Amino acid sequence: MFGLVARRRMRDMTKDIVEKRQQTHKDRDPETFESNSLTRSAGRGAMWQFVGAGWQTIVQLGASMVLARVLFPEDFGIMGMAVLAQGLVKRTGDLSPVSGVIAKKDVTQQDLSTAFWMGCAVQGLLFVVTFAMAPLAALFFETPEITWVIRALSATFLFTGIRAVHAAQLRKRLKFGALKIIEGAGFTLQSGLAILFVVVFNMNYWALVISMLAASFMETCSVILYNRWIPSFRFSMSSFRYLFRFAINGLGSSLTGYFRHNIDYLLVGKLLGPSTLGLYEFAYRIPHMALNRLAVPVSRVIFPTLSNMQANNERLAAGYIKTARYMAIVLFPALGGLAAVAEPAVAVLWGEKWLPVIVPLQILCFRSAIQSVVSPVSAIFLCKDRPDIPFKFDLYALFFTCFAVFGLAYAFGLVGVALGMLVSVTPSVVLLWLAFRLTDSPLKRFFFALAPPAIAATISSLFALVAVHLTMLWGGGNLIALGFGVLTGVSSYLVVMWLGFGDTTREVFQTVRIVFEHRGRQQASSQGNQTMEPEKQPAA
Repeated sequence: MFGLVARRRMRDMTKDIVEKRQQTHKDRDPETFESNSLTRSAGRGAMWQFVGAGWQTIVQLGASMVLARVLFPEDFGIMGMAVLAQGLVKRTGDLSPVSGVIAKKDVTQQDLSTAFWMGCAVQGLLFVVTFAMAPLAALFFETPEITWVIRALSATFLFTGIRAVHAAQLRKRLKFGALKIIEGAGFTLQSGLAILFVVVFNMNYWALVISMLAASFMETCSVILYNRWIPSFRFSMSSFRYLFRFAINGLGSSLTGYFRHNIDYLLVGKLLGPSTLGLYEFAYRIPHMALNRLAVPVSRVIFPTLSNMQANNERLAAGYIKTARYMAIVLFPALGGLAAVAEPAVAVLWGEKWLPVIVPLQILCFRSAIQSVVSPVSAIFLCKDRPDIPFKFDLYALFFTCFAVFGLAYAFGLVGVALGMLVSVTPSVVLLWLAFRLTDSPLKRFFFALAPPAIAATISSLFALVAVHLTMLWGGGNLIALGFGVLTGVSSYLVVMWLGFGDTTREVFQTVRIVFEHRGRQQASSQGNQTMEPEKQPAA
């Protein structure tokens, strides 16, 4: 009896030793080591994006709770019109060389200096054009107040031109933590100053303008001081031609993308006035926050990361799919849950006067969820040296978006505008297909990878929606309904992911382990692999 037990224990111990040795040799494999290193760098960059996004979301929600009760929809509408007009000028002259700086393998001081002076010249021209053309925007929107608001905000072009190449160098070196800390500090300063000016000095929309300028100036100074790079007075035509190729295609994609993603603002602002635009801007801001705070920053992580594996199509496609799946694991339940608890959330956080934004907000939550996993796909085209494809695609998608938004807005008003923006993301499937065709991968891999978080988020959102309506039906207030709905949604999502999609959950934990694994351990494994290699060579 005891001998049998002893033999079983010995067999189990031997099995564990063999598995550990196999895992050790696997970790020492150069390709596995390189893959883990890229996973760790990208994962830590994405982690900083999520941490920073969480912080900015908390700050923005807190600031909006104060500002929404003090300011009026007209104030947000005037600010939205000014930012919209400024954005149009920015996209019209957006010849940014940043993508070329990141994409180029061996970037030199001459390349960086050329990019710096190129960016400064373009952004300086945008400042002059915006300052001079501000009255035309006021005439278009029939709102004279935005003239000097636009002129004040045009100073941000100068700040952007000065810091763009410095920030690109930090992204190329995967220094996303420092960038996110600077961005988070600037956002906190902007929100704090806005509240201070509104509450203490009783200012109107100018509080939002001044706080934005102060935050942009602070971020520029911080990025320059951290990067510690000084441009030289050199300008190379060969570097300019290389950078201009990325810049001109980026300009076209940026300009068409601007109209595609802002046709709703233009329609509401022109036809329905600043008050309705303020309502729509508030509905758009909350779900779009996930896109701006998470999806767009993660796109900045994935591009320099995938550029390290651009020669390997399989790893390129797998890297994008993995990024999209992890984005979906976080954003699908968050946006679905927001749509489910929108009614009590709006009433509790912002007050009764913002209740008309509930239905547009719910619709835009689904749009942001789809857009969050599609927006990083441009990184594949940049890695494959095809920056022209996103630009050409956006031209076709722009016409589709115009027809969708105008048609549905005519039929259903403000809700129709939100529906049109939801429908406008459907052509993105074509862009995904083109990207996966470049990497010789089937598109179904992408959809299969997103199935677990999509199913789990749908189930948990339905549970949260039922919990909210039952709580309110039984006489519970908005605050109780909001708390019960959030608790039900979070717990049901975790249960469904753990019980229904255990493989995906374990993969997430494995990736987290690699991200947080000490760098020295991996380096030691690599060195150990190098010292063991000579022993495998046959004798001379």
